[in-house]
Amino acid sequence: MFIKKFNTFILIILILFTKKLYAEKMLIDNFNNDNQENWEFISDQVMGGVSFGSYEILNEGNLSFLKLTGFVSLENNGGFIQVRKKIKGLKNMNPKGIKINSRGNDKEYFIHIRTKFTLLPWQYYQGKFSVNSKWQEIKINLSEFKRSGVLLPQYIKPQHILSVALVAFGKKHRVNLEVSEIAFY
Repeated sequence: MFIKKFNTFILIILILFTKKLYAEKMLIDNFNNDNQENWEFISDQVMGGVSFGSYEILNEGNLSFLKLTGFVSLENNGGFIQVRKKIKGLKNMNPKGIKINSRGNDKEYFIHIRTKFTLLPWQYYQGKFSVNSKWQEIKINLSEFKRSGVLLPQYIKPQHILSVALVAFGKKHRVNLEVSEIAFY
């Protein structure tokens, strides 16, 4: 009887531990599948802006990465380019934040999260990060993301996340952002 209860106890502990390990990192993309269709490019041209750009999946040795390039212009009320990916499967997870491995042209970039509450195209939650010419891991806690307006809930609940975007935003500048991995942690 004791052994049966002990085995059940161990099984429960293993299940809980495995679930916790799985929840600690959920890969959004590591770009190894070379499938650009998972990401959608959007610029301020959808609202009359003149910013332009593109993205591609590249390989450097054993490393695959997404490269976002272009130019952000503030003309015609513009000011952004982005690549966005829809997210599924966070209902039973509770990540603390988003982790990226990135490099670029010594500029500031953003991650935008859209949730079931961001109904209008200009609504999002924004996390800021900076890159330089060397690959670096950057973590942004979900509590650090700022909502774009007071009509949105103040904090993000992971089960409400619908998409994640890599964004060049708000300043006139040339864009060169490379990301080899993006994941929830």
